[in-house]
Amino acid sequence: MPRILYGVSPIGLGHATRSLVLSQELERSGAEVRFFSGGRAAEFIQEGGFGVDDIVEDPVPHVSEGEMSRVALWYVRSWIANRRTIPRTRRLLGAYSPDLVVCDEEFSGIVVAEELGVKRVFIADELALGFARTWLSRKIEGRVDRWYRGLQESVDLLIIPESGESRGNRIFVGPIVRATTKSPPETKSSYGLPEGGMVLFATSGSGLGRELALRVRDAIPTAGLAGVSLVVTGNRGPRIDGEAVYDLGVVLDNQNLVAAADLVVSTAGKSTIDEAAAAGTPIIVIPIRYHAEQERNAAALGYTSADAKRLPELVREMFGRRQPPRRFVGEVEARRAILSLDGGGTARTV
Repeated sequence: MPRILYGVSPIGLGHATRSLVLSQELERSGAEVRFFSGGRAAEFIQEGGFGVDDIVEDPVPHVSEGEMSRVALWYVRSWIANRRTIPRTRRLLGAYSPDLVVCDEEFSGIVVAEELGVKRVFIADELALGFARTWLSRKIEGRVDRWYRGLQESVDLLIIPESGESRGNRIFVGPIVRATTKSPPETKSSYGLPEGGMVLFATSGSGLGRELALRVRDAIPTAGLAGVSLVVTGNRGPRIDGEAVYDLGVVLDNQNLVAAADLVVSTAGKSTIDEAAAAGTPIIVIPIRYHAEQERNAAALGYTSADAKRLPELVREMFGRRQPPRRFVGEVEARRAILSLDGGGTARTV
């Protein structure tokens, strides 16, 4: 079985959560997995019981008043961060000598693996850009986009954790989500939460979304939901206070809180959306304006950033409207595709 070096983007925690699920699936099949990432994502992976090299730099986009801005500067900072990370990744690959490099939206590992002739697997649900709005940012984004499309075409395997038709090196495996490990009463008890109705606000793993969390806090009583508590996860700034508000910070088992909630509200990160679908929990997503990935995710569910203005109405409408849970097996399909490369060939579909 192969030795796999697994790179994880440090922006947010969605990349880290699904990477832990997939790595466990790979290890159950006999593969040896070693992680590298950076910042809070590296801490999260380590807290999850896995060894990780904290070597990756990648800046978080600038967001103010619910709007993404300074895109040109973000692209430049990202390029500089990647150039600083590449020498560290090169040393790591040289020391570990992997058979495969798997990267969840982490780029230095893909670049270095190509240099060394190591098979490359790239995992991404964001295959297009579209963040730029000014002339300068569009100019920079055009160059980044050409490079990114070339990367997607060149890797041995491009795994997309969504539903779709696989073709060439692109393999659609469906969502990769964490299984719940506790019942809703057990989850509430473990965090000291009261019985009764519960709204979960899941802040972005990048720490973005505090302003929206405050809007949700104020929307609950306006919506007429008496006795309903608000649980906030992922907040890295000052604590969010208020009557019946429980700010838990960053937690390791957010999927259990998603399953225990009567409603989830979040910025439109894919991992929270998928975990809500897996649990059958209703969700409202308010994307950061001009954040192309979040806006696409939200649009698929019928939401836009303008919906922040009608949160009380949406909370009242969606609270408690559970759907049948959905069963996703994206990690199983991804494991099969990745391990098929160990035979020396390139996994491709026609």
